[in-house]
Amino acid sequence: MKQTPTLGILGGNGWLGSALGRAALTSGLMAPEQLVVTASRTGYHYDEWPDVTCVDSAEALLALADAVVISVRPEQFAELNLSLEKRLVISLMAKVSVATLSQATGSQRIVRAMPNAAAAIGHSYTPWYATPDVGQAERCWVHRLLSSCGPCEELEDESHIDYLTALTGSGPAFPALLADALISHAVAQGITEATARRSVLHTLSGASQLMLDNAAPPSELVQRFLDYGGTTTEGLNAMFQSGFRQAVHRGLDAAHDAARHTPG
Repeated sequence: MKQTPTLGILGGNGWLGSALGRAALTSGLMAPEQLVVTASRTGYHYDEWPDVTCVDSAEALLALADAVVISVRPEQFAELNLSLEKRLVISLMAKVSVATLSQATGSQRIVRAMPNAAAAIGHSYTPWYATPDVGQAERCWVHRLLSSCGPCEELEDESHIDYLTALTGSGPAFPALLADALISHAVAQGITEATARRSVLHTLSGASQLMLDNAAPPSELVQRFLDYGGTTTEGLNAMFQSGFRQAVHRGLDAAHDAARHTPG
């Protein structure tokens, strides 16, 4: 593989595809002329880089790309006819296994990666898995590509991609659900919506940074508040008694079950 291959992104104007493409360009990992995307000009995401090549079909993209990112919905992938035997394939799709990707594309050099919506601001956690045929130089390049969107981590077990699709691929969805519950409760107490939103979002942002900076696990922080015996202790105990953890676990189980289902 070239040191900096021409990268083609199928679905390059979508949520994840455009986030990855823009991040790779912004970070300087690749020059605009090294990026090819399938995208319509409606809502186009690459106006800052006029040398990016925009094509209207997978066939046109494959004629130009050395490595191919597939960032379409799983049901759309099932409708594509791709011949990628000699190319590195990077899938950003949930549910689609390496075996299915290999059978559909003919490639043995496959990477499954699962960024989340925070890739758009460079803060996605992106787990990825590579088949044994992906060489070390390619792995290093994939790591640099995915790191342009935030921290990434190579995994040794493909099944862990399915689980992390549910856990981290959700991106802001689960924290947003907590934020919405906190905001709606504050508003019900007479706090203005603007103040409730600011107070909740800054609290969650600060708490996330505190936990990232703290070597101790979050469970120890929870225990400290439980041991303190103050107002927060009462709130935590009421949440536990209402089945907070069980509800979260049920949600993750449901998402994980969905992530393991490969579309036909």
